[in-house]
Amino acid sequence: MKRQLTLTGAPLVAMALLAPSPASASLASPTPLAHDYRGLYGGQARAQNRLSDVLVGIENAKRLPPSPSATSAAASHAVTVDVLDRHGRPPKTADAEYVYFRSLDGKEDVYGDLKDGHFTGRLAPGEYIVLTGVYTAEPDGAKSLSVVYLSRVVFDRDRSLVLDARKARPISVKVDRPDARLVGGEGGGAVARIVQTIGGEVERVGEMLVTDDDPVHVTPSGPAPGLKLLVQGRLTKNGAVMDSPYIYNVAGSVSGKDIIPADPTLRVRTADLAEVKTNYARQGRPACAGTHAGAILSGGGFNTGFFAGIGALPATRTEYFSPKFDWETDAGIGPGDCEFDEMISTNSGVENFPRAGVHTRDRTTGPFGPGPDYNYLLNDGTFRLMVPMFTSWHLPEGLAPADRTTLQDATGKVIGTSDEAGWGEFRLPPGRGTYKLTADAHHQVAWSDLSTRQHAVWTFTAQPPAADEPADVPLLIVRHRVRLDDDNGAPRGSQTIDLEGRAGNGKPNPAIRELALQVSYDDGATWANAPVSRTPDGWRATVRNPKGSKARHVSLRTIAEDTTGRTVDQTVIHAYALHD
Repeated sequence: MKRQLTLTGAPLVAMALLAPSPASASLASPTPLAHDYRGLYGGQARAQNRLSDVLVGIENAKRLPPSPSATSAAASHAVTVDVLDRHGRPPKTADAEYVYFRSLDGKEDVYGDLKDGHFTGRLAPGEYIVLTGVYTAEPDGAKSLSVVYLSRVVFDRDRSLVLDARKARPISVKVDRPDARLVGGEGGGAVARIVQTIGGEVERVGEMLVTDDDPVHVTPSGPAPGLKLLVQGRLTKNGAVMDSPYIYNVAGSVSGKDIIPADPTLRVRTADLAEVKTNYARQGRPACAGTHAGAILSGGGFNTGFFAGIGALPATRTEYFSPKFDWETDAGIGPGDCEFDEMISTNSGVENFPRAGVHTRDRTTGPFGPGPDYNYLLNDGTFRLMVPMFTSWHLPEGLAPADRTTLQDATGKVIGTSDEAGWGEFRLPPGRGTYKLTADAHHQVAWSDLSTRQHAVWTFTAQPPAADEPADVPLLIVRHRVRLDDDNGAPRGSQTIDLEGRAGNGKPNPAIRELALQVSYDDGATWANAPVSRTPDGWRATVRNPKGSKARHVSLRTIAEDTTGRTVDQTVIHAYALHD
C-alpha cells in the first residue's frame, strides 16, 4: 500500500443542475470528480524521501547550465560544490542528485545537477541559502538521509563549498512517556520542515519524513531571520498502528532561536499539551475506526497527516495535541476487520486547542447530513459545486459511499449532471437567476445503519461576477446536535435537538428566520411536527421518542429559510437509533 496524503473515501452521487427561467442555457456535461481511494486510508505521504521532495523549491527552480554563456559568466561568480556522505566519501550521483540555491531576497531560485557529489557552475552575486540531500549506505544495508543546510552564503566572489553530511545529527521526537514512539507502519511517523525568511516572507525550503526506523539527519545552521526546524508527528504506545490507549499529536520548533541546533530533537512535556478525551461511537454495526492528524505548519505548501488506528468501535481514547496549532484531522469508519481495503466513511475538519488542559470531543457521532459547502462561481459562468454530504455537528466535512444528487430551478430545466455527491461543474447563463439543488444520497454499507437515505432541496440565487475573483455561492445548511450514546442511539421518551445554520469558506453563520422540524419513526412513511423555539445560539426542538413501539430509528426532516431568502428542505432517514 502506497503512502498517501490524508485521503478519504469519496461518495458516488449523481447531480443535475437546472437553469433559471426565462433565460435559456445549453446543457453542459459536468467535470467528473471520481476518485478510488480504497486501500489508501491507512497511508500518508510518500513511500520514501525522494531528493526532489526534500528540496521542495526545486520544482520551480531553474537549472544552472554546465556551460554558461559569456554574457552570464561576466555577471556571475564561479561556484564549486563538493558533497560528502556520512562516511566522508563522495556519494554516487543517484544518492545526491542536486544542490539548491535560493537567494535571500527571493529573486534567484536555481539548482545544479551533482555528478558523483560534484558541481561546478556560475551564480549571480548575492546572499543565498544552499541545500542538498545525500544518502549514505549504512552497515546494515539501509540508506540514511542527511540534509546539509547553509542558511546564508555570500557570493561576492568565486567560491568553493564542501557540504559535509558528517556534521548532520538525527532528527527525533520525544515525549516524557517512556513507551511512546512514532507510529509505525506505512502511514506513521513525523515530518520535519525547514523554513526561513526569504524575500520578507517565511518560506518552506526543505521537508523530510522521519520514522524511528528510518532516521533523517540535518546539519546545524544559523542564526538567520525566520530560520526554524519545525517537526510534527504522531506517537502511540510502542509505536502501535492500531489500538493504542493514547495518541500524541505534537508539533513545534526544535529551538526557541532562529537556528537549526546541534541537537534537532523536538522535546514535549505531556503537561504542556491539550489532553483530549475522545469518544468514537459505533453506528449500529460492527466497525473499525482510524484517524489522521497533521499540524498546519508555517511556510505554505502541503501538510502531511499521519495515520493511527483506533480499532473496534465503540472506543474511547486519550489524544494529546500541541496547543495553538491548527490541526487537520479526520476520522474514518470501515469494516470491523480494520483492513480499510474498501470505500469507507470519513469526517474531517480543522481543530485548534488554544491551551493545555482537559478537553472532550466526539468523532463518529451523528446525526450525519449535508455540511458547510465550498461553492463558487466564475465570471464565465462556471459554477463549481462542493457540498459534503456526510458531516456531523463535530466535523464539518464528510464523505461516504452514496448514490445520487440533482440540481434544478423552479421550471425543472436541467443544466447538467454529476456522478459524485455534492460535487460538479456546470455552466450558468449570464445574469441573475434562481436555482434549486436537489440531492439524493443513499448510504448502504456494512458498518453503519445511519443516514441510509438523504434528500435535500436548496434554493439560492446566483449571478456570474464581473471581476476575475470567484464569487462564493453558499447554500443554507442546517446541522443537528443530539445527545447520543456509544452506539449513536437515544433513549425512548423526551429528547432535545439543537439546530444551527452553518456556512462554509469561513463565512458567518446564516441567520435563520423560520425553521420547522418533523420526525419519523417508520423510515419516512409518516411524519409528525416537533415543537421548536429560538435559543441564543440557534434553535431547539423537543421530540418524544415512542415507548413500547418497534421503531428502531429516528428520521429527521428540517425546513428552514434564512434572512436572505435562501431555503433548505433536508431529510435524513435513520438519523440516529432508538434504544430501550
